[in-house]
Amino acid sequence: MHKAISLEIEYQLPEDAEQPQRDEERFRRAAEWLLLKFGLQSIVTSISIVDDPTIHRVNRVHLDHDWPTDVISFVFEPAPQVQGEIIASSDTAKRLCGDAGWRHEDEILLYIVHGLLHLAGLDDQEESQQKEMRRAEQECLLALGVSGATEHLSRWNDISY
Repeated sequence: MHKAISLEIEYQLPEDAEQPQRDEERFRRAAEWLLLKFGLQSIVTSISIVDDPTIHRVNRVHLDHDWPTDVISFVFEPAPQVQGEIIASSDTAKRLCGDAGWRHEDEILLYIVHGLLHLAGLDDQEESQQKEMRRAEQECLLALGVSGATEHLSRWNDISY
């Protein structure tokens, strides 16, 4: 079967907000890595980069959590023909990137990788799942050549996600 990736990427940030560098190429490369790593047939997803008020609203309406968060993913079709939606907060990424030891865009990329991993079937509710998720995030970030990815596992608990 033909393997396909379709990413619809939108930056939905207010004009007066700090605009991160657009990173569509690394998002695509992350999806390609995921496709190969997990033997998926296809990945079709929308990716929205939003501000904290927007992700807070989505979190409250859809997950009944009354706070902004880093990333939310919705699975519409599970593996091997993944379809879903990823919403990531640029504001949260900007706030936490210094603690993480990398650029604003690298923190957003982490959120997109995390969301893609959820779409592929990984979860992070239990401690063992969290470890598997962190390792997969790190492996993907290393494959993408992200500076600071080597330290990702050791820094994770020091950052207030």
